[in-house]
Amino acid sequence: MSSGDSKGPPSHRSFQPARREGVTARLRRAASRGSRLAVVAIAILLVASTFAGAAFGGGLTIPDPEPGVDRTYDDTFRVLASNDPDLARGTSTIQMYEYDDGAIRDVNRTVATQPVQLWEDSIRPRDALVIANESDMYQSGLTGYYTIPYRDQWHTLEEWNTKWGQRELRILPLYDADPSRATDTDGEYTVEARNPNGWWDPVYNAEVELVGSDLEVTNPGEAMVHTAEYQTIIDRKIEIVERHLRYSELAPSETVARSTAAVPMDNGSEVFSTVDGASTSLVWRGGSHDLVRDTYVGFIDVLPGVWYRGRYVTQNVQVNTHVPWDYRVDVPSDYTESGSCTIGNNTYSLTRWADYRLLDSEADVVSVTAGNISMQQWGPGAWTTLNYTSPLSEPRPLPVGTHTMTAELQVEVELEKHYGVSSARCSEWDRIRTENRSVTLTRSVPIETVNSDDLSVDVHVYDRPGDDVVSVEWTGQQGLAAGAAGWEYVEVQIGEKTMYVTAPWRFFSVSRTTAVEERTGSGTSEVAASHSYDGRYPAMLRYRMSPANVSVIADQPADRHIWWETTRVDENGSIAPTPLANTIVATENANRTPLYDQYAGTLKSTGVVTGESVSTSAVDIWGLPVTTDQQITRYEEPVLDVAIDDGTGTAEITLSEADGTPISGREVFVDGATVPVVVTDASGTATVDVDSPIVQARFDGDDWWDSHPTYYLRTQAVGVSSASVVVDAIAVVGYLNDAVSNVVIFIEWLVLGIFAVFWMRYMRRRPA
Repeated sequence: MSSGDSKGPPSHRSFQPARREGVTARLRRAASRGSRLAVVAIAILLVASTFAGAAFGGGLTIPDPEPGVDRTYDDTFRVLASNDPDLARGTSTIQMYEYDDGAIRDVNRTVATQPVQLWEDSIRPRDALVIANESDMYQSGLTGYYTIPYRDQWHTLEEWNTKWGQRELRILPLYDADPSRATDTDGEYTVEARNPNGWWDPVYNAEVELVGSDLEVTNPGEAMVHTAEYQTIIDRKIEIVERHLRYSELAPSETVARSTAAVPMDNGSEVFSTVDGASTSLVWRGGSHDLVRDTYVGFIDVLPGVWYRGRYVTQNVQVNTHVPWDYRVDVPSDYTESGSCTIGNNTYSLTRWADYRLLDSEADVVSVTAGNISMQQWGPGAWTTLNYTSPLSEPRPLPVGTHTMTAELQVEVELEKHYGVSSARCSEWDRIRTENRSVTLTRSVPIETVNSDDLSVDVHVYDRPGDDVVSVEWTGQQGLAAGAAGWEYVEVQIGEKTMYVTAPWRFFSVSRTTAVEERTGSGTSEVAASHSYDGRYPAMLRYRMSPANVSVIADQPADRHIWWETTRVDENGSIAPTPLANTIVATENANRTPLYDQYAGTLKSTGVVTGESVSTSAVDIWGLPVTTDQQITRYEEPVLDVAIDDGTGTAEITLSEADGTPISGREVFVDGATVPVVVTDASGTATVDVDSPIVQARFDGDDWWDSHPTYYLRTQAVGVSSASVVVDAIAVVGYLNDAVSNVVIFIEWLVLGIFAVFWMRYMRRRPA
């Protein structure tokens, strides 16, 4: 089943945001390029898997992909069960390559496994299995479009290009000392083809040759593109509930439905407590008999939602849930007993008997409610607040706040009792009586609905050449507290540069079941919960939230590099640690996580450009847009001038715009004067007494956090006295040091040098 399949009502998937093509791909690429440490961490995790056979116990090995073989990888869905034991968890000693003094050598390093982020882009099956056995996997959002691979899929590069059109190809040279990462035949390159969904798939058995000035794959008919068959998490959850309804709602016959109850278990305990009921009295013997056994109804999950501090938290626009249920019918066994009757002086034997026959039974979830909304069923075990039977599939928002979600299961049984007396001499009789018995079972869970209506994001970009300042401010409630929506990321695009401010939420998918007990009248058998694609009973899943930290990912354009430097934060509250299973590695969850009113810094780039286009957006963890406003302040180039008056021994410093408009109220730092700093007046000037033949002036530019109608960049200027050629060497050196990073001042220095040469010649030729 691929992510393109849809099992929901007409707009079931429309409540989810449209898939943000390219955004998560950019995030993933940014993580791999923008943070070298992240790349190393992931690489370490994957390299460590080569030692898996010894570490896992039981001889489990994780094979490398074999070109052309569509291998199935069992248990890859364990990446969605972070609370399950990880067989290879702990530390691993791995072999790495280290460059030292001109030589490459092998070294051993001990590394600890860390949680790995699952992106919406598909990971490869082998990587999923490695992560599943060594670490935990978390998500930053709850859209449900995240994909899990379960089988290799191979295409020749020629087939790939025919199927998808000529795709983008990249060939990355490698050091000879690291052939383990190469996919070409010579062990010198990694070859990758662009997937239609945005990520890169490796190309194996590629023959790479230099054709002209470009590297090319010369055997497209033999080179193999490695991709995967995969399933989205939302489709996985649909499959989970359908498999657990195999003996109830989806049973092939009433006989099958009545005979077996499949009861989810967690380490020997029932996930949803079962009850017995529909009691009937027994004929000819005391006591009663429960006709309905092992009855339960429950909630696998609330979509899209997270189990947080004893309740489900979900968005209020549309609430969805999956409801498993089951029961079985147990008819009393037929009964006979011996007796006697007296006729005259003689005693004769008789038999009292009772036969029981099930005439009919019906079972159904008769209602599911969320708050005061009666939910509609749109599929097996699937319920929604969306009014999808209306022509427009109208949403029915649930008010923001706390509510109760309740499911009601009703089981009705029609039983025939046929009983009487049989005897050769005694009076015989029989009767037939029909009884209707029922069991009504309800189960409730607390839910809290939130939205981002009260949350807004203001992004202020201060446009400067090469080091733009980005300030992000939040107004309203953050987090998953009462009435507060969690934001997932803020995206800022400045020209060709893209950065993401990512939220501090980590959503760990956890397993709720270890097994399912199939209970029948003859006994109970246990089936282990499955983490494979086609398992009999897939493990039930739901999300747990753990705070982490706010961070910034910078997407790297092909032609330049960018860096982020956080320079200013304004904290406002925090999120407390969240109780998690001790098998989940979440070290950042040990402390309170700060929230921010403002998070700002400098986006530095090798591209010294101003006037770029700016766009901003933000989404919450449900994938829904958050109100975002943007403001752009473009810095301007000022003009600084220093004029020395030899007659008065003063220097006039002037700061103005390019058209001569004075810039007042700015500090200018001065060398070669009696004071170190001056402030320009209303005319943009300041006068100082000089004590050196060279006066240097420096305006450091406006700080972005100060309030100004216009912001100006840094600039410098120099003034030279015409009355003396005795130049202070220290002043010159200081000036040159400042000039190194300023092309304009460097040019001024060259002019000054030429002037000094002519001045010296003139002084030599003057008569005494």
